[in-house]
Amino acid sequence: MSSSQFEGGKVLNQLTSLGMVTALELMQAGFPSRVAFKELYDMYSSKLPQKLKSLHPRMFCSALFRAIGMSPNDYRFGVTKIFFRPGKFAEVDLLMKTESTHLSDMIAKVEKWVLRQCWRRLQYAILAYNKWRKIAAWRTNCIINIQKNIKMWNTRKIYQPRIKGIRTIKDSMSKHFDYD
Repeated sequence: MSSSQFEGGKVLNQLTSLGMVTALELMQAGFPSRVAFKELYDMYSSKLPQKLKSLHPRMFCSALFRAIGMSPNDYRFGVTKIFFRPGKFAEVDLLMKTESTHLSDMIAKVEKWVLRQCWRRLQYAILAYNKWRKIAAWRTNCIINIQKNIKMWNTRKIYQPRIKGIRTIKDSMSKHFDYD
């Protein structure tokens, strides 16, 4: 290994580990603008009511984009950043800097979306719990059935010689009484 040569496999592995390949794929797909969740949240947190200030920055960004009517095709969420199509971040910034009446309507939409998301999560949690409860009951019935069959097999194994003996005695007695 020398200073003027590098190994392509190791370089590709390092770039993949750093997430550079994914970032380049996003940029090639048409998402050149990017901003961190926290930065976007901090830009607008001073204008938010107390209810929305407690939101996680990623959740706030998702609610904000839904409220302003931005298509999900115009942005992508990364691990720590949001990637925008060309010109879409400027559109978001322009909408947020408009007059306060429009901003209050937008905040009301965000609150409504957050409430709807909470309701959907609650519904999903209830459905998941019911499904889990049914699976647990089914597994319990399966375990009981397995235990029942094992007990039956053990009992049959213990009493099988006695049953065979009784059958042979009955057979021999039936043959003895049939010939008389």
